[in-house]
Amino acid sequence: MPRAKSRQGSPGSLSGVKLREGLAVALGGALGTLARVGADEALVGITYGAHLATLTVNVLGALGLAFVVAHGVPRLSPALRAGISVGFFGSYTTFSAISLLVITSNTVEAIGYLALTFGLGIAAAFLGGKWGARVRTQAVVGA
Repeated sequence: MPRAKSRQGSPGSLSGVKLREGLAVALGGALGTLARVGADEALVGITYGAHLATLTVNVLGALGLAFVVAHGVPRLSPALRAGISVGFFGSYTTFSAISLLVITSNTVEAIGYLALTFGLGIAAAFLGGKWGARVRTQAVVGA
């Protein structure tokens, strides 16, 4: 029986993922998870500690991811970029924690938390994008 030909897949498909990129995403994911757990543990026992931890990691994650995407980090390999953006920031930030906090809070707290999370997250992503583009432009001009 003839063997099926291996297909590379389109750039956005999982069938085209390379081993190095997959390992980088897994490693980045592990590091992002550890950083997230560290943020949660740092705020245990503080009133609204879970809320603050989730808000902090999501705002910092939005800033960092936007910086990486806008800058492009051209000196890094595609695998390392994937490890940072998809792996680290993908596991560091979380929508599920926001959802859980919202459904377990009273209505006023839930609405306020969502407004704060999205407002600060969008502002952080905007600033991270501008910062990354500026650093990229300075690197090109200075080269």
